[in-house]
This record gives sequence, structure tokens and C-alpha cells, in this order.
Amino acid sequence: MKTRELPLSALRAFAMAAQWKNLGNAAEELGVTHGAISRQIGKLEQWIGRDLFTRQGRQLVLTPTGELLASKIGNSLTDMMAACAEVAGTGQRHIVTIEAPTTFAMYWILPKLKEFEARIAETEISLTTRMTNEIHDGPLSDIVITRGPGFDRRLQSYDKFILFYEDLCLLAAPSFVRSSKISKARDVLRQQIVGSVTRPTDWPGWLNEAGLRGEHIRFRHVFDHLFIAMHCVRDGIGTIVAPRNIFNSAPGSSSSGFRPVLPDIHFRGAPYVVHYRPSDRGVIGRLVKLIKTFSE
Repeated sequence: MKTRELPLSALRAFAMAAQWKNLGNAAEELGVTHGAISRQIGKLEQWIGRDLFTRQGRQLVLTPTGELLASKIGNSLTDMMAACAEVAGTGQRHIVTIEAPTTFAMYWILPKLKEFEARIAETEISLTTRMTNEIHDGPLSDIVITRGPGFDRRLQSYDKFILFYEDLCLLAAPSFVRSSKISKARDVLRQQIVGSVTRPTDWPGWLNEAGLRGEHIRFRHVFDHLFIAMHCVRDGIGTIVAPRNIFNSAPGSSSSGFRPVLPDIHFRGAPYVVHYRPSDRGVIGRLVKLIKTFSE
């Protein structure tokens, strides 16, 4: 079956008739005659080779084939209408797509998203997330932010720059900082320690920086991703090694509930790299410059 063979007008007529269970109402909805609807449905039945409706007295009833087809194309028509309405609603607005690791997007991009859009007129930012170093086959976004260099070979055609390096230190909720009475690095080992499977080198790196290399870490909670672990920490359950330049944002943001613990003990982690389409010097270029200013 080829796309050009699809009887789109007949499918639309059938969808309306299936919805109303009445040819007259379907005709009124589409602004055509009763006979036009009937002919389009007959054309569709001939093309499919099955009856789609049957009559029970004066009532129009879907056959099993008709019910199946109606359930399939009804959602498709709704999706197409929504897509057209969304595109039409953007008017002259430029849509810029950004893809970033989930934790970075949640705690660094989202708190700034409204300001980004406010500073660049007629621009709408569409944000998608992925796990760090996850590779997918979908189309690349206009701007792709990676932790580390990024492993998608298609990014080799993009321009890029390092946004910043992680500044890793101990973070905890203010309530935990007040109650834990941590005055030196060794005190941390007696507290509730939270970790993330995806970042196995963060705690050993901090211990090394604190002069406690080789000390045993007894984790109270270990989560599969950092953004989940940070929810635990934000609720006052322990402390974690995490990049404070991501989680120490403006008051009122989702990351304002964290405080550094022993802030003088810190070390450099992985870089966050911004990859962007080199062919566009307009809206994408202005957004890239704006992202740079927020990292300075």
C-alpha cells in the first residue's frame, strides 16, 4: 500500500460518520451533502474490500471492521489536528530544540527556561532529556548538551564549546547541615551517605581530596540516577557528592534546597559541552550566547 493511494477524503468522511453514527450529522460537520458522505464511504469500502457500516432499522451501526478502523484513524485525525493547531499557533515564533542530560536539564536549564524565552523575542524552546551518554537514533536537536564529549558521531558536524566543568563538593539540605554538626571531613563518614550508581567515582574523588583516600564508605541509600538521589538529599536524608554549580542555583528554583558541606573541599569533575548547529547564526546563535552568559 502506497501513501498516494490513501483515500484521505473518504477516511475523513468515514471518521465523522463513525463518530456521529448519522450521515446527516457527518455531512453537516464537514459542510458537504448527505450523498457526498455516502459516496465517500462506499468508495472506502470498495478500496478496503469490507463493509464498514450496516443498518439496523434506521440506525447506522459499525461492523467489526468498521469499529477497528474507527479506533485507529480517530486518534490519527486528532493528532493531525493538534499538530496543525500547534504549528499555526506559533505564528512567527522560532522553535529551538535543546537536548540535555536529565539531571542537568532539571536543575540547570529548567529554572532559566522562561528567562531564555523572554530575552529572545518570538522564540519557543522545546526541551528533551536523555540519560548521560545515551545514544538514540532520532533527529538531533538544534542544541545538544552533553556531560563529557558526547558519543553520538553525528555531533562531529556541530560547533561546540565547554560550558563549564563540574565543581564537585558535598551537598545537603539546610536542615541536615544544621543537625549533623559536621566540622571536619572524617565526621562525614558517620553520617547518612547517599550515592548514585551512574556516578561511582564522585565519593572516592571527594575522599581523596579530603585526605581520606581508601576509607570505607557505608552508603545508606544508593539510587540508579543522580536526579533521584538529589530528591532524597533535598528531603534532609543524608549528604551526597554532587556538582554545586548545577545544584546551587537562585532562591526559589528547584535546586535552592541544597547547601555545601565543608565547601573548601571540592574538586573538578566532567565538563558540560554545548554542541550547536553551525549553519544557523540567527536565533540558535543568540540562544547559545545567552547560555554562555549564564555560566559565567
